[in-house]
Amino acid sequence: MGQHITAQALREQLMAPQAIERVHGLRALELELAECPTAALARELEAFTARGIPYYAPQDPGYQAWVAKAVSYCERLNDKTAPAANAARHSRRAARHAA
Repeated sequence: MGQHITAQALREQLMAPQAIERVHGLRALELELAECPTAALARELEAFTARGIPYYAPQDPGYQAWVAKAVSYCERLNDKTAPAANAARHSRRAARHAA
C-alpha cells in the first residue's frame, strides 16, 4: 500500500489541537485495514475506526485511553516480523520436542 503511518506519528495526529489532524490520523489508520494480517484484527480495527473520534479532551483519561488503543492497533499492523518470529519459534520448539 505504500507508506504506513508510524505509531508516534499517529499519536501526534490524534493528540493535535487541530481537528483536521485528528481526522487525518484516524483515516490513515483506517486505510491500514487493507493490509491487516488477520481477519480478526481487521474486524477489530474496522469497529474501532467506525466509532469515529471521541470528544477531544487531551487531558481526559478516556481520550488518552482511546489514543493508546489506536496506537496499539498501529503497532500491531506495523509489526510485520511478529508472525514470522512466532512461527520460527514454534518450529524450533517442535523440533526440540521431536528430537
